[in-house]
Amino acid sequence: MNRLARELSADVTQEQGLVLRRDGDSFVVRAGSGDFRARRAVSCLVEPQTDDLVLVAATERGTCYVLAVLERDEGAPTRLVAEGDLEIAAERGRVSITAKEELALASSHGIELAAASLGLKALDARLVAERIKAYATSLDSVFDRWSQRVKRSYRTVEEADHLRAERIDYEAQRTVNLHGQNTVVTAQEIVKVDGGQILVG
Repeated sequence: MNRLARELSADVTQEQGLVLRRDGDSFVVRAGSGDFRARRAVSCLVEPQTDDLVLVAATERGTCYVLAVLERDEGAPTRLVAEGDLEIAAERGRVSITAKEELALASSHGIELAAASLGLKALDARLVAERIKAYATSLDSVFDRWSQRVKRSYRTVEEADHLRAERIDYEAQRTVNLHGQNTVVTAQEIVKVDGGQILVG
């Protein structure tokens, strides 16, 4: 392996090395000066892997750091790692994350989205959750077709509930109960009441 060493100061040198393995929070690196353990520098967000060619810095006191990953086998995945909190910020302009295939977001605790406006575009969308809570001042939705299947449904409307449709069809296997202080049923043509027994009063 070609050895590249450059003296940075009186006690710091840089050289290329090959990652042999991981050892705890450090990496065993083989360089021209021998094998040694090196920690990943804070600025090195790409986590080194076995057989990576890396740039390391060593001091006379024996402290070694992996500064950067220089080369990796083609097609091998790249993983960005931060020891603590990680924040990506753009003081001006946009932040874009794109993927040619799939994009996955995962968290062991929670994911928060906060914005003045939120847009979602997809050919197919699926939502799977054990519990959902939604709070909004207003909600407007437009669908060509809406299909819903639930085991139990409860709805409370504090003021008015309006339904406009060309045809309305309600069917219950057991009981239909309509109750109000005043109940009015009107029709422009026919009102039909049909049952095995009809009770009035």
